[in-house]
Amino acid sequence: MTKNTTFITLGTAGGPSPKPGRAQPAHAITHDGSTILVDCGEGVSEQLIQAGIDLRHVHEIVLTHHHFDHIGSLFALLGRNMMLQRHVPLNIYGPPGTRPIVDGLIAACDVPCEIGFGAPGQTLPHPRDFVVVREITPGDVLDIDGIRVSCCENTHYRDEDQFGQDGPLSLSLRFDAPDRSIVFTGDTGPCRNLESFAKGAQLLVGEMIDVDYIMEQIRKKNPDMSQERIGMMRRHMLEHHLDPEQLGELATRAGVDHVVAVHLPFGAVGEEVVQRYEARISATFAGDVTVAGDLDRF
Repeated sequence: MTKNTTFITLGTAGGPSPKPGRAQPAHAITHDGSTILVDCGEGVSEQLIQAGIDLRHVHEIVLTHHHFDHIGSLFALLGRNMMLQRHVPLNIYGPPGTRPIVDGLIAACDVPCEIGFGAPGQTLPHPRDFVVVREITPGDVLDIDGIRVSCCENTHYRDEDQFGQDGPLSLSLRFDAPDRSIVFTGDTGPCRNLESFAKGAQLLVGEMIDVDYIMEQIRKKNPDMSQERIGMMRRHMLEHHLDPEQLGELATRAGVDHVVAVHLPFGAVGEEVVQRYEARISATFAGDVTVAGDLDRF
């Protein structure tokens, strides 16, 4: 069967700090001329253009969680669609908390919508008239343009023994298209739930962190940070993110063919660095491995 479904890495940076050569987290899945935007990091409108995708033709956005590096362009997308006279629905899916975030951004559109282009009698469509929000939880299944989209909870916010309790959710996503299955981990730590969720997929796109490198950068930029704060940050990264070896282990246990690393802690780097991280993933995974750059296609 010809591969018709493509995963495009629009933004492969990780964390709140801007990275030279990498945009904030966002990706696109294209299938039969339609596009699903996955997460919405800062600069995604420009990355869509670079990928050859017209913003006006993006009708579906799925959010994995609400850390700001993953939602920073939501307001810009609402405003640009307003200025471009959007009248067809823009569907936004995400875990609980998505609705109040989008409601706040829609309210912030009141003044620019009223201003419009300053032409007498001219009006703009307000985002509240074209945005549709659906909050999703683990086990929910969506049918988007011929792709079955399902989700499971991961360990970016809490340990697996706390799943099902009240509190914020971080989701991993699975896209089952007629020609292939793709799993996007989102931000997560080691997670048995995710291993089962990804079984049988061909492509696993997963986050990758290098804790030692990040902590070194944090200490350089914040020499007065307390040891308590440094310890808290290190524990979060160790428990709620994946290092290269753990990403490889996840791919092995899920039985996928190809693993792609994103949400990277560094900016543009040379081929030697990329090969070093690919080798670390390959130490625990025998399939194809790619450390992605922005605008790569899989």
